[in-house]
Amino acid sequence: DEIHEMVRRHKELVGVGSIDPHRWGARAAVLEVERAITVLGLKAINVEPGFGSPLRSADDPMLFPIYDACEQLGVPVSIMSGPTAPSLDFVRPAAVGHVAKAFPKLAIVCYHGFYPFVNEILGVALRWENVFIVPDMYIFAPGGSLYVEAANGAMRQQILFGSSYPFRPMAQSINDYRMLGFDDGVIDDVMYGNAKRVLKLAV
Repeated sequence: DEIHEMVRRHKELVGVGSIDPHRWGARAAVLEVERAITVLGLKAINVEPGFGSPLRSADDPMLFPIYDACEQLGVPVSIMSGPTAPSLDFVRPAAVGHVAKAFPKLAIVCYHGFYPFVNEILGVALRWENVFIVPDMYIFAPGGSLYVEAANGAMRQQILFGSSYPFRPMAQSINDYRMLGFDDGVIDDVMYGNAKRVLKLAV
């Protein structure tokens, strides 16, 4: 509801709802997905299985009703990952591949690029075209250049910009992304074109 109020007052913003099935249970979580999209007008749903209590992998069966609801509603699901998780065992990219296979019409957006498993998440995205990667600040970490290489190659439409704000100033991230070596044309897809398509934005 706070996100809805924020984007309602600022039309330039796009809202994403976060769902916590650990606390609410699967049934209530699905109802909240439906309310977030159909009533509040949010554009995607975020889950953080590797940060919950208990810790879960992205392919935990408890999350499948949420994925199914998002697929039926035609909205992306974003999965939080990254090295700050309590255990890296629960943010392994193979789990995303299992979800992508089970829900082929679901757009799956991977925040923090599943760093440090860069090669693995790129392999998953190469196999499953419904997987999208937002490496955000980890594109500047060791091995992060592989995200750029992927965008310049076969995964031009699957790498999306992320600022990591407030951990990095917004303008700094925008300027730094433009210095990473994205090919001409590719940078436009990464900075806004891919997000426009994945989120189905009429801008």
